[in-house]
Amino acid sequence: MSRIRILIAEDEESVRVALADLVSSDPAMEVVGLAADAVEVVEMAEALSPDVVILDVKMPGGGGPDAARAIRRVRSGVQIVAFSAYQDRSTVLEMIRAGAVGYVVKGSPPEELVNTIHRAVRGEGSLSVEVTADVIHELAEAVRRAEELADELRVLNDTKSELIQLLAHELFTPITSIHGFALTFAQRGTRLSPEDIQVMAEGVTRSTERLQRLVGNLRAAASLDRAEVELDTRPVAVRDLLGSVQGEFQSAGDRLVLPSDEVSLSARVWAVPGLAARALGIVVENALDIAPPDTPVELRVTTDGEITELRVADRGPGVPADRREKIFEAFIQADASATRSHEGLGIGLFLAKRVMQAHRGSIAVEDQPGGGSEFVLSFAAAQLDGDVEV
Repeated sequence: MSRIRILIAEDEESVRVALADLVSSDPAMEVVGLAADAVEVVEMAEALSPDVVILDVKMPGGGGPDAARAIRRVRSGVQIVAFSAYQDRSTVLEMIRAGAVGYVVKGSPPEELVNTIHRAVRGEGSLSVEVTADVIHELAEAVRRAEELADELRVLNDTKSELIQLLAHELFTPITSIHGFALTFAQRGTRLSPEDIQVMAEGVTRSTERLQRLVGNLRAAASLDRAEVELDTRPVAVRDLLGSVQGEFQSAGDRLVLPSDEVSLSARVWAVPGLAARALGIVVENALDIAPPDTPVELRVTTDGEITELRVADRGPGVPADRREKIFEAFIQADASATRSHEGLGIGLFLAKRVMQAHRGSIAVEDQPGGGSEFVLSFAAAQLDGDVEV
């Protein structure tokens, strides 16, 4: 039976000789080479094809971890036993990650190294008692992190499934309405009264606007997910943001009341126009959905020179105090009952909050005097005299 071929790498000559004598005392082993640094041991490992390399952790030419990785590249079947005076967790783990199957602390009983070599040949791991506790602690921590990640992945998977179901529902609602109107017109077009045609046209308009807003929300969410740097904001006139939102909700007619004073309209905020308009549109849509159909939704503008607030006020049921933070979370609505009167993904206000955070602004909800809610979107104000964002 052939003997176990051992290559020893140690920068201290006296230690190399002592290790060679120890290994040679076991009739099942033979020393095939002695190396003094990391470069030499890699070259000898490739040339001599040892079964086991006893590798010092700290030595010239790159150190034990680099040498271990290099040895495994040139001789993948070689087993590596680390031999070191260092007992700290980081050093031990670094050698294990580099491919060592054993770690023996200098000063351990001679038979420990011999037994570690035999176990290494059998593919078994072995650690000196001085370092075992640290490695077990690290493994336990790794298991804990893995379990946490598994839980997070399960939550993400559940969230994805819920989002797909809700999204399908939200898409099919306006699509079904448009399909129904089109089918009715195709079958009864010549027999429909002008009043019926007007009602159907208004229904198609509302459904189309809803689809456009839903797609806009999804595009905004995707753009925020892709953003790896701060938003490239610029001074944007409030007039432009209000005009964009007004164009989105043409079917709301007189229900949507915008400010007309020049002070409000000429105010400017630091924003990305499309995203800022999207956040404002989400809040307006929410107000139109929850407020009684015969009540207005009013937009107001306030500023103190540093912060400009876009306020959306409605006469809806209001938001209970204990849900004012929760409504900005994903899949949450102010009315959590099964009998709520309006549809929704429950991600609109969550997206609006993300947009405002990306602008380094905020969104909040307050009680409106006389009943209802007032949502407040706070932007950094931009001055009118060639200001520069800070």
